[in-house]
Amino acid sequence: MNEPKQPRKLNTGSASGRSSAPSGSTGRRINRSGSPASGSGQQRTVYHASEQPRRQAQPPRQDQPQRKAQPAAHRGQPRRRPKKKKSPLKIALISLLTLVAVVCVGLFGLYQWVVHSISPDGGAPTISELINTPSEFKGDVVNILVCGIDYEEGRAYSNDPTSNDGMTDMIMYVNFNVKEKKINMLQIPRDTYAGEEYSTGKTGKINAVALRNDGGITDLAKLITEQYKLPIDYYVTIDMQSLKEIVDLFGGIEVYLPQEVADGKGSWLPAGTHNLDGASVEFLVRNRHGDGYAQGDIARLDMQRYFYQGLFNRIRTATVWDLAKLTPVALKYITTDIPGDTLVSLGVSFLQVDSANIMMCKVPTYSAAERYNGQSIQVCDTTKTLDLINTYFLSYTSPVDSLNVPTLATAGSSTDPNVQYMGQLDTEAEGGSTSEAG
Repeated sequence: MNEPKQPRKLNTGSASGRSSAPSGSTGRRINRSGSPASGSGQQRTVYHASEQPRRQAQPPRQDQPQRKAQPAAHRGQPRRRPKKKKSPLKIALISLLTLVAVVCVGLFGLYQWVVHSISPDGGAPTISELINTPSEFKGDVVNILVCGIDYEEGRAYSNDPTSNDGMTDMIMYVNFNVKEKKINMLQIPRDTYAGEEYSTGKTGKINAVALRNDGGITDLAKLITEQYKLPIDYYVTIDMQSLKEIVDLFGGIEVYLPQEVADGKGSWLPAGTHNLDGASVEFLVRNRHGDGYAQGDIARLDMQRYFYQGLFNRIRTATVWDLAKLTPVALKYITTDIPGDTLVSLGVSFLQVDSANIMMCKVPTYSAAERYNGQSIQVCDTTKTLDLINTYFLSYTSPVDSLNVPTLATAGSSTDPNVQYMGQLDTEAEGGSTSEAG
């Protein structure tokens, strides 16, 4: 068999046989022994003789035998009761409870600081002020727009040539049915035609809307609500550069790849299950070239799901120390208008969702028959998309009759929405690991 080409193989670690945490990750071992610390023993208690006035000596009574004189060191001291010894177990429990209380207070303060830091400035409007899930479903259903901002080096988009403002290259609509413990996610291809109501810098692409309009992310949310009839309560934006740091802080992410991923320029990842470091994950989620990527960005969305599958599994095993390490990354790279108490509640609820109830799909699109201002763009298949939205994203309320998504002349057939559940991806990954291990 020919040796595989390895001009620039990215850093991966074999993950034969699955484990609850990726290989290479480290953790702190906490001594929870019930015995006191060695060498400390029990504390020595010092008692001081009470200062009492001396009594004048009295002659002994004749009818009683005279007491034997006591040494001077013992005269005038009060009688002491023997000190009751504390159980080592009790001491350990008190120490543990004190430590827990201190940690809880510290984490609460850290949480308040983080939530305040990642929230938008007070003057900026929040999406919840503009677009709402119907009030009768508030609390049971939450709709969130999650966007990844790509500040790839060397790409400047604004009129300022020194600027490196980023495009919204990852756009995902998340419908979280908290009551039924279900999550449905809709991927919107970054090159989807957005029409001309909102500025796109003459590209016509939806990924330029947040950058090119004064409302920023709120204008992108409004466009999605108006065109796709999807309500949005909150947003989360993530700098795509944070992926490298998040993955490395986790000690890598175990990801199953159904095929080799190669860009044709020397970088590649072999098929199979690997513990990917930050640089490898960044390559995986950015790549849209090579074998299996004939549809470019559309194929990339499908491949990114294998990373999401690995990331979700890793999050479920995260410890308090993992979250503490991620705090600086959150402060640096994440912005959201989700209130603090809601953020915590959603996080707890997310951990209760079975992977079989987490679905991902994408907006089906056509290739445009002609370029738009020299740009190759995708055009939404409104018929397929309407059915997709009513089935998975508006199932808790009344369906909509039509969409307002703008269209252009198209060529060929539209792409498949590729509805997949995380449970299916888990099974596929487990099968891939088993076959590789064998």
